[in-house]
Amino acid sequence: MKKMIAFALVLALAAGSMAGCSKPSGNTSGSGAAPGGSGAVSGGDASGSSAPKADGKYKACFITSVARGNEFIDLIWEGFLSLEKEGWEVKCIECFETAEQAEQVYAMCQAGYNLIYTNGDDTKATVEDIGEELLRDYPDVHFFFLDTYEEPQIDNATSVTIDPFESCFVAGYVAALTTEKDLIGIMEPLDTAIMQRFEYGYYAGIEYANRTEGLNKTWITAYTNSWNDTTKGYEAAVAMNSNYDIDTLIHCAYISGYGVISACADLGLKCVGVDGWQGYIDPCVFWSALKSMDVAVYKTAHSWMNGEELGAALEYGVRSGGNAYYEPDLKNLPADVAEKVVALKESIMNGTVDVFENGYEDWRTSSAA
Repeated sequence: MKKMIAFALVLALAAGSMAGCSKPSGNTSGSGAAPGGSGAVSGGDASGSSAPKADGKYKACFITSVARGNEFIDLIWEGFLSLEKEGWEVKCIECFETAEQAEQVYAMCQAGYNLIYTNGDDTKATVEDIGEELLRDYPDVHFFFLDTYEEPQIDNATSVTIDPFESCFVAGYVAALTTEKDLIGIMEPLDTAIMQRFEYGYYAGIEYANRTEGLNKTWITAYTNSWNDTTKGYEAAVAMNSNYDIDTLIHCAYISGYGVISACADLGLKCVGVDGWQGYIDPCVFWSALKSMDVAVYKTAHSWMNGEELGAALEYGVRSGGNAYYEPDLKNLPADVAEKVVALKESIMNGTVDVFENGYEDWRTSSAA
């Protein structure tokens, strides 16, 4: 990719990775406790029926192998909280062992949950492994596999992709217009197919700013080499700052990204966050590229409730109602830049700006990941 400088930071192995991460206090993304608690199964009738209960409530469950307490998982849960406000019965269950996941899937089906959502390929595989039995015993239960580019291998299931390319395009544009340096830092956890959609979205946004604003910004991409190790995230950001002249660092480094943010705060760098709004962590995070998991949950539940044809795969992004950024963050930008960002989002939504033009055609479909 033109203008791309890439390097891998080699770091010493830390003392192990976390199974989950508790979010610092002050989060406003809605990580309240799930009704009935998380982990243990409770609530619901045990009749085996997958129809709404006698009181007319619909029931939706989220089974995750990643603990709540980070923006990505909490944003998924926000979608369930929106359903709960409309009268749905919702539950979140954190399962870290495959055998436990299967037990909880069966239990939720027996308890009459109409919709069961999972995130990650591990929980998707668990459901698919017992798919024939589930279809036989609970034919009316529908499964939604969140954040996967692989179509389901069972009936009564839909894979749901929340594409970050558009919101990252906007974030790259913002970084290019606000940095006072020629180089922008980008930090990822690992070089994977899903992460590349974040990465190339940022590249496309930076290049769009170059074309439309007469700029000549380039970027440096590095890796924390971990999804969960905050120490590695911190060290990777420090190393990037030591080796390159940057004042802005974009991160999409999952839980290790908390370490990146901490380093930015200590080093006086501006930071772009990811997934949910991360400005609560430190004021250095002046912008966040949102991945609207909440919108996907809410819309898929309503599509099922309305009897719409769901198909094997659905994709959501800015053009399908997702949020590209946290609206209050516009105040962190110069007024003229904020106006340009709002106009850019509107242009993406109405199709007058194509984020995949000018060298990014291969990323137009999620199969490019």
